Amino acid sequence: MLLTMFVIPIVWSPAQTPTGSVFLPERLVQAARANIARYDWARQSRDRIVERAAPWMRMSDDELWSLMFGNTIKRSWMVWSNGFCPACKRAVPMYTWEMDALNLPWKVRCPHCKEIFPKNDFVRFYRSGLDEHGVFDPKRADRSLLYNTEHPDPGDPLRSFGVDDGEGYVEGDKRWRFIGAYLIYGQWKQAILGGIRSLADAYTVTGDPAYAHRAGVLLDRVADLYPSHDFGQQGVMYEGPPMAGYVSTWHDACEETRQLALAYDQVRDALARDEKLVRFLSEKAARYRLENPKRTWADVCRNIEDGILRHPLEHRERIYSNYPRTEITLATLTMVLGWPGNRQEVFAILDPMLEKATAVDGVTGEKGLAGYSAFTVQGVALFLGQISRIEPTLLRELLQRHPRLRDMFRFHIDTWCLGKYYPQTGDTGGYASLVPRYVGVPLRKDAGMEPSGYDLLVRLAKDTGDPAFAQVAYLANERTVAGLPYDLFCTDPAAVQREVASVVRRFGPEPKVGSVNKEKWCLAILRSGAGADARAVWLDYDAGGAHGHADALNLGMFAFGLDLLPELGYPPVQFGGWGSPRARWYTVTAAHNTVVVDRQNQEKASGVCTLWCDGRGLRAVRAACPQAARVRRYERTIALCDVGPQSAYVVDVFRVAGGSEHVKFQQSHFGTLALKGVELAVEPDFGQETQMRAFRLGRVSTDGAVADWTVQDRLKLLPEGATAGLRHYELTEGAEVGTCEGWIAIGGYNATEELWIPRLVVRRRGQDLMSTFVAVLEPHLGTQAIRTVRRLRMVRSGAGITPGDGTCALEIRRANGLRDIVVVPDPEAPKGTVTVPEAELSLDGDLCRVTLDAGGQVRFVSAVGCSELRVAGLRLRGTTRDSRTLIELEVAGGRPRILTGKSAVAEVHYVVRSWQLDR
Repeated sequence: MLLTMFVIPIVWSPAQTPTGSVFLPERLVQAARANIARYDWARQSRDRIVERAAPWMRMSDDELWSLMFGNTIKRSWMVWSNGFCPACKRAVPMYTWEMDALNLPWKVRCPHCKEIFPKNDFVRFYRSGLDEHGVFDPKRADRSLLYNTEHPDPGDPLRSFGVDDGEGYVEGDKRWRFIGAYLIYGQWKQAILGGIRSLADAYTVTGDPAYAHRAGVLLDRVADLYPSHDFGQQGVMYEGPPMAGYVSTWHDACEETRQLALAYDQVRDALARDEKLVRFLSEKAARYRLENPKRTWADVCRNIEDGILRHPLEHRERIYSNYPRTEITLATLTMVLGWPGNRQEVFAILDPMLEKATAVDGVTGEKGLAGYSAFTVQGVALFLGQISRIEPTLLRELLQRHPRLRDMFRFHIDTWCLGKYYPQTGDTGGYASLVPRYVGVPLRKDAGMEPSGYDLLVRLAKDTGDPAFAQVAYLANERTVAGLPYDLFCTDPAAVQREVASVVRRFGPEPKVGSVNKEKWCLAILRSGAGADARAVWLDYDAGGAHGHADALNLGMFAFGLDLLPELGYPPVQFGGWGSPRARWYTVTAAHNTVVVDRQNQEKASGVCTLWCDGRGLRAVRAACPQAARVRRYERTIALCDVGPQSAYVVDVFRVAGGSEHVKFQQSHFGTLALKGVELAVEPDFGQETQMRAFRLGRVSTDGAVADWTVQDRLKLLPEGATAGLRHYELTEGAEVGTCEGWIAIGGYNATEELWIPRLVVRRRGQDLMSTFVAVLEPHLGTQAIRTVRRLRMVRSGAGITPGDGTCALEIRRANGLRDIVVVPDPEAPKGTVTVPEAELSLDGDLCRVTLDAGGQVRFVSAVGCSELRVAGLRLRGTTRDSRTLIELEVAGGRPRILTGKSAVAEVHYVVRSWQLDR
């Protein structure tokens, strides 16, 4: 996780502190109550808020005050990251232990056998150790209470079973930190933080000061002890050393601190009038010899603001988080302490934050597309939604000051594929898992006090003129405007609904998104087809970075609603933490659909796109990232070629120069793999701590090999009775081809199910090796559109193709009788014309696809960077060799018609007819 140091000098004086709510001023509260009176969804939201606060309303002030604990018990981020239940012995990894602080305090429960731990009465033990300040001191606690209450007899062998004194239950070399984990997930997150938030919310929607009073009791006691909590010194993470934080580790501490500040902001006006609260807290201060006497509201206010707001501002290392979450928390704390008087100080945080947060194609550049990458964007969305409530024109002002802000929220529209998937680059998702929602903005129908996200999207559509934002809101709302925007504090819900309805009438329900190339983020996505026939191919052309993997030139594919070239997903840290072999396996180069050089992982590096086109019959990208593999050349060309509304194939050319072994790996959806055209023999495993086994390879014949994946519809994504697969034509010369099995975890990091999946292996070996891996991939629904694929012989400007020249020419014969010729010249070979005699084709350019009918007549031509192309009586002359310039033409009735790139065409001749384009 990437941490960033920053210093922003901010000064406050007591006179700056607002008296009312900054984020929910009275006009917004009145709007909420008007919505509650008018709309069912708002009333239901109010009722849920009140119901959530009920448990704390049944507690006395003393009980509330006693909920907060000191830092004297080691807090643990999990009971045991890859552990099991000591009773039933079944696996209970990571966060799967059950905790219910309100109904089962100071206990955790096994999700399988429902056995409850610890077995001792920890509450009695805890209370016996409270010191003069009301904080637990383990040295004072009565250790005679440390026995299994179900087996109290001193002679019972189970008397010590499941007993936890705060340092965990120990059995041999095994330790279960029941209480250490409960403190975070039960007592802190549920009983204390959950209580503060629920009570503050209930006060806002009802106006009843009793809710605010109880929130005040909790807030003040938290403020007494919050600065003393330092997870970096007092916590346990994956059974090892922790990083920074307060009660929780750093990223959660950041969010929790922000939530505490917002809750205080909600109830502050009521607390300032609560004399009963001051009396209670002053009595507690005297009894427990607290430093702040709390004799006045000013004392209480200072205690809360010093302990919960100012302390984090002075100790920012404890609220580090994924950029820019920390800055958002800093801005929130600053605003609660002095808005609008400190507007200049707030913008001193916001302006540089938004510049940096949008620097990489609108986002931070952090990987984990649907996870950490979206997490940071969602934080900005939430904050913008909050401040837009305060000043309705503020969003437009920020868009003008920071134009890339529009790109921030557009990024996850552009990279969303088939309405079901995001490319799983970096720490995100699971094997072949779906993401059937836009993740750039939190879209909740029960957002409580927070902006729902729907309102922000509609504001963005209006202020940027981009209808895609409103369309995404419409899709997320099940294609209706009813109920929008689900924001209690929206001043005119009906106007929002009218705005969305108008966008849908004018532009349709779905955003128009074609192929995209995020060149700073190093991700290209090629798209074609529509509806159920939509397909997308993506290429990630960098390695490493925050939450990134060693995966440069990694290939992915979505078709027929399936992920046909899946990533493994989020590392399975439940198998021993981030440093365990199985967690590291997900991040290494061999785990991805790319090439491994000399069995080494790639280094952090950014690639460069060297060819790009998005046409009708050809969509292609070429990218290089040699620094990642530490070789002279590391370059991949991907071409998506449609063969009808429902079908397409992909040409994949991967060139590598340097090293002595090049191994390409590829995996597909859940299913089986059959390999034809190779006699396989057992090979040693790959090693290097990779989680692969059962290697079998053989020398590929001159005709190449065919690998067929048959999809096992484990996720129930196909129509009933449908059969899907991926056919892979492997045409690499001088290679060994085979299969192996790779290990994956199923079900995310809270599960323990494992599976070994089939993988395709293509290997070349030699001294100072130069390889050109060539393949054609065809996704299909049981019936293939391609009949045969073969490589064609070529010459360059009258000479043969020399060793090391990575130029290749392919003939793809289709089942309907048409024939495609695809030529992929090597951009690093000597310049000159490439001739393919069998196809009567010559090309001086970067890439071409020509479709011929059964009689050999030209039907369609796509050419990139074309100076000249001759094929079957057609001559095309272009004006440029720019590798981003595409020319496309079709021939019908003996006449060529230019479809794409008319300005780049100098002349077209076909058979005996010659004509000059009008300029």
